[in-house]
Amino acid sequence: MKLFLKRHYTQLPHPHFKHYHSKQSELIQLCREGSLSDAVTLLCSINAKITDEQNVVSKPVIYATVVHACTRSLHFTVGLQLHSHLIKSGLDADRFVGNSLLSFYFKLGSDFNDTRRFFDGLPYKDVVSWSSMISGYIRVGKPRSAIGLYLEMLSIGIEPNAFTLSAVIKACSDIRELRFGKCLHGVVVRCGFECNEVIAAALIDMYGRSCRSSDCRKLFDEMPEPDAVCCTSVISAFTRCDLYREALGVFYLMFRKYGFMPDWFTFGSALTALGNLERLRQGKQVHAQVITGGFHGNVFVDSSLVDMYAKCGVVEESQRVFDRMEKKNTVSWSSLLGGYCRKGEFEVVIEIFRVMEKDLYSFGTVLRACAGLANEKLGKEIHCQYLKRGSWRDIVVESALVDLYAKCGCIDFAHRIFLKMSVKNLITWNSMIGGFAQNGRGEEAVRIFDQMIRERVEPDYISFIEVLFACSHSGLVDQGKKYFVAMCEDYGLKAGIEHYSCMVDLLGRAGKIEEAEDLIINAEEFKRNPSLWAALLGACATTTNPTVAERIAKKMIELKPDYHLSYVLLANVYRSVGRWKDSQTVWKQMQTRGVRKIPGKSWIDKTSFNPLFCTSFPEYV
Repeated sequence: MKLFLKRHYTQLPHPHFKHYHSKQSELIQLCREGSLSDAVTLLCSINAKITDEQNVVSKPVIYATVVHACTRSLHFTVGLQLHSHLIKSGLDADRFVGNSLLSFYFKLGSDFNDTRRFFDGLPYKDVVSWSSMISGYIRVGKPRSAIGLYLEMLSIGIEPNAFTLSAVIKACSDIRELRFGKCLHGVVVRCGFECNEVIAAALIDMYGRSCRSSDCRKLFDEMPEPDAVCCTSVISAFTRCDLYREALGVFYLMFRKYGFMPDWFTFGSALTALGNLERLRQGKQVHAQVITGGFHGNVFVDSSLVDMYAKCGVVEESQRVFDRMEKKNTVSWSSLLGGYCRKGEFEVVIEIFRVMEKDLYSFGTVLRACAGLANEKLGKEIHCQYLKRGSWRDIVVESALVDLYAKCGCIDFAHRIFLKMSVKNLITWNSMIGGFAQNGRGEEAVRIFDQMIRERVEPDYISFIEVLFACSHSGLVDQGKKYFVAMCEDYGLKAGIEHYSCMVDLLGRAGKIEEAEDLIINAEEFKRNPSLWAALLGACATTTNPTVAERIAKKMIELKPDYHLSYVLLANVYRSVGRWKDSQTVWKQMQTRGVRKIPGKSWIDKTSFNPLFCTSFPEYV
């Protein structure tokens, strides 16, 4: 019996061991509460009291907890001291301690290369270690390195978990790597993670950034119970794909069907969609929801409000929201700048640009304002500021520079910038074609247009306006007709009033008045449009067929009785054929109806501003 009791009591814990466990629980609680200094003090006291054997058994978990507390409380120096102690005690080889230290260096270290060196030196790397490192590469803006590390992980036989896959999918989103992203989607299905909300949101974002809106919608519809993050992801994806109506549909579905309260990012995406659709009334309703939801004051939401009101043409309201913002960023400044530029208040744009925090978008906007004012000197000053900031190769700014110099008459300078651009978008091509056309170099505009087609850049509505304008002012009748037909038949674009106006001007300048008249009559949608008949009326000034000119002038008077040039042309036609009484009758009719000639206007550049001068011409009597 004594032997039994002796053997039994040998299994009871030592009093120090019980004391150690209570201290361990206290230490973990201190770490959770963020009391790092108290936790370190307690750790030192535990080290002084427990035996070496107990150190080996229990210390790794304790140290991993304390290192994690250092990371959460941003105490980098204390973490370094702990790492040094762990190396001396040989505990840095433990898996949990190693992962905690990796997370510590990844989140608090100033040089990511140090994190990589620590990772390479880990004796044991599990999926948590690899996932942390992959996520680290994404955070420092190296998504390709993250993908490479993922492939390296697979090559040594480590299977990814949900966190790994969501991180690598995020890397694919950042670099628009759709093909590899689809492969990861297959891995997600194979591993059974397709119902994981975090992964689903990452996949929706990846497809959205690759402009695969149908895949986004399919993923969203297949989810049995989408959460708020997935709803927000699909709204953002639709907004990025310019599917603003679809984005708003999901936004209203989000809280009407699923009962989710939108967060600040959801409100920002919805306001972006409303601004692009110019839905001011709904925008005000969402603004009210922002206030009642407590998101007023969030810089992202407030910037979206500034942008929404600016795009809806209510710049005054946009300015009020901007003025109430406690914190402003480059997005809010640029949104306000874009609103004034869109409204044509170019001088205000330049004033704001002088005092704002500048980014690439602001340079593009202020250069458009300079182009609107045809202010070459100021445009060159801003061009110099752009170059001094590091000569960014930004396609938006460089396209704006091409447009600026073209509108200021420096067409050769614009062409040099165009040729040096490594990447050109459709706006760049249109600016160059329009620049040559407006500066009387129609043949070169046509050459640039043909070059654009050869480089497989598909022309749009604006492209055909510019090339038809070039043909009109260069007498390229046959080419103009060819482009007009190709626009409808080859590219499926519906001809607008601007295209018909260019064609009427083209045919009128070539003396083909009756052909131009037939073109207008056959245009069902525009055959009673005064601007087309006005363009044809201008061509009649040089015609030798007074009958046609009389018919067109009378048609124009019928459509727009207050248009003075109709009367002037008709009176001149009558005088040219000796019908003096009819000419006098037209002048009297003009006076009776109160039709007055519009005075001529000119811009005169004087110092740093452009005052408007008017010169009134004597009226016909």
